Amino acid sequence: MATTHLARTAVVVTDDPEQDAFGFLLASPDIDIAVFESPAKAYLRVKREKPVVVIVYLSFNSATEFQLLTTLKLDPDTAAVPIWTCTDLHEARHVGRPDFEEEDDPAINA
Repeated sequence: MATTHLARTAVVVTDDPEQDAFGFLLASPDIDIAVFESPAKAYLRVKREKPVVVIVYLSFNSATEFQLLTTLKLDPDTAAVPIWTCTDLHEARHVGRPDFEEEDDPAINA
């Protein structure tokens, strides 16, 4: 019997969708990447799908990304979704591949 593996989603919010700074996510066949230029559209996707992570490139030319962060944390439906922020897409290239597996933390489970 073949098993079906469902991909999980990472939502990336950036004003430069052609930038490949988040290529480390592409290394995982388990992760589908959804890139949005519009924080409002990204929020709707996050609310609907509950991705494994939201990555937000913070542009200091606009407050909409900061409003997105606030909205995600204040909404009980999205507050538990992990959020990564960055201000320099070139630096994001040097981030290692994340491990999205849940770990048993002895400090939490004690």
